[in-house]
Amino acid sequence: MRIQSGGAPLRIAAPKQRTLLAMLLTHAGHAVPVSSLVSEVWDQRPPASAVANLRTYLMRLRHLLSSTGRPDSERLVTSDGGYLLKIEPAEFDLFQFETLSARARRSKERGDLETAHGEYARALALWRGTAVEDVPLGPALRGVSAHLTALYLNTVEDFTEVEFALGRHAAAAERLRALAVRHPLREGLRARIMVALYRCGDVAGALDAFRAARQVLADELGVEPGAELRRLHQAILRREPEVELPGRPVAVRVRNGHPRPRQLPREPAVFVGRSAELSRALDVLCPGAGAGSRSRVLALHGPAGAGKSALALRAAYLAADHYADGGLYADMQGCAPGLPPLRPVEVLGRFLRALGVPHEDVPGTQAEAAAAYQSLLADRRVLVLLDNAADAAQVAQLLPAGDGCAALVTSRPLLPTLDAAQISVGLLDPADSVRLLAMLAGEARVAAEPGAAAGIAGLCGHQPLALRVAGARLAGRPDWSLGRFGERLRDRSRRLDELQTAGLSVRAGFEASLATLEGGASPAKELALRAFRLLGTIDLPEIAPAGGPDVAPDFRPDIGPERGPETAPERGPETAPDRGLEISVERAAELLGVEVKVADAALDELMKVRLLEPIGADRFRVHELPRLFAAELAARCRPDVRAL
Repeated sequence: MRIQSGGAPLRIAAPKQRTLLAMLLTHAGHAVPVSSLVSEVWDQRPPASAVANLRTYLMRLRHLLSSTGRPDSERLVTSDGGYLLKIEPAEFDLFQFETLSARARRSKERGDLETAHGEYARALALWRGTAVEDVPLGPALRGVSAHLTALYLNTVEDFTEVEFALGRHAAAAERLRALAVRHPLREGLRARIMVALYRCGDVAGALDAFRAARQVLADELGVEPGAELRRLHQAILRREPEVELPGRPVAVRVRNGHPRPRQLPREPAVFVGRSAELSRALDVLCPGAGAGSRSRVLALHGPAGAGKSALALRAAYLAADHYADGGLYADMQGCAPGLPPLRPVEVLGRFLRALGVPHEDVPGTQAEAAAAYQSLLADRRVLVLLDNAADAAQVAQLLPAGDGCAALVTSRPLLPTLDAAQISVGLLDPADSVRLLAMLAGEARVAAEPGAAAGIAGLCGHQPLALRVAGARLAGRPDWSLGRFGERLRDRSRRLDELQTAGLSVRAGFEASLATLEGGASPAKELALRAFRLLGTIDLPEIAPAGGPDVAPDFRPDIGPERGPETAPERGPETAPDRGLEISVERAAELLGVEVKVADAALDELMKVRLLEPIGADRFRVHELPRLFAAELAARCRPDVRAL
């Protein structure tokens, strides 16, 4: 992180101030709540004096930044929502990078490869080292760093395709080899190295690049290269005259004179169950659906980690053939830790550019942009996926009105005001949970320890995200038995620590849900925070999941769960199921010391962010994993908060 004024560097040596400034820069132009800044600077372990210290750091930053060329106004300002850093686009290299990259993509799409090459080169020249490498990172900045790294690598891969089209394979190979040292697990880089070397006539070098990729993936992750990389390897072994890059969706193609965006992320490679939900989704999305399926808007809602995005992508790919003019995608950041939800006008601008509107012709107001968007979609067949929506208002103007288009929306809260077919996405059933674990950790391992596998599935609460983390950890540790990993998960004080790995964290999903309640926006939300912490500490009778308190199905990968005298599941602690907790509104009111209607409003807030699930009239259930998170929060609170 470098700050310059008039060509001279500004030195900010204090690590916490650097973290604070990085957080403000990544949200440039948007207010960052005090609670988010405190959580980031002290990495979720703030001292009692955190807010006072934060004000001191901000005062010093305000004084330092006052010398950076804005005499007419302060750069760092206080707003109702927190603190906001004012930055002009020309002053911030990230804005410049995004602008140059977008211009390069448009030039590439027009076939102007020389211009695209120059713009990509200027964009990539802005990068020095890795993203925010000299800044202590909290939870939000770790996510920002990962996002920026992915953005950089995607741009490098786009640039390489332009170089290939211009015949500059040797230069591409040299740069990619150096980059692969820093990002050894990126298969896209490895594929491009192989193609570049092969087209330079270096067959042996291309095969060596594949062997190096296989070795590092085995050493680091315990997995083989992906199918696309293996197919490329086989093509090189066969000495095929034309070796192409593995299939990758092109940003924009042209159909009937119109740009054809292909923005959907990669389809999930591992997916189990959800047959009923998929059937309902395709009834909505596919033209020719039966009576009662007139709406072409589908809304998926459910708690953190339930797999809404994976289900939406699977449905989108299954329905893609019905939408010949392509697909649009946006992560609305409705539950992204430390990131503000995207404004509809930002997404409209992105979509209009993808649909062929030149950057300078995109309307500046939301109403005009929405009108232009609907006009462009009126005679096209486009599928729009809006992931992680915060509320109905955020996506209302992004839903296509044309009969030939359709939209998929995912969100944690139910969006009842959205004119859409609603599908609730819950937890997996025990059989599908074990099947998902087997696909990730290895069917042979699950077949060898079926009781332990079922126990792990139960301790993961049958939550898809938790199961994916567990499967990834087991895949990375082939020396572990399933029983050993189950023992680690049974320790309630460390289970959430065990259920996190690179890029995936069960705890982070709960943190994002809780963040929407923080800040004291209303008495009901303040009480909801207290009530949630309470759920992690109170001693009420627990309830077992459906199927009984002590039965975990035996699992055979070929036929799934089975019960009977010959396949009776192992008993004992390793198959002990996960448990949840039920509470009534009346009991919550008694424990919180408030009236029933006040407690009901607080529990309703928790239900909206899916930390609590309704199970009947005036009764709610908190599942075990969010309950463990609630217990962590309670343990970190002041004594007067713990003594609810």
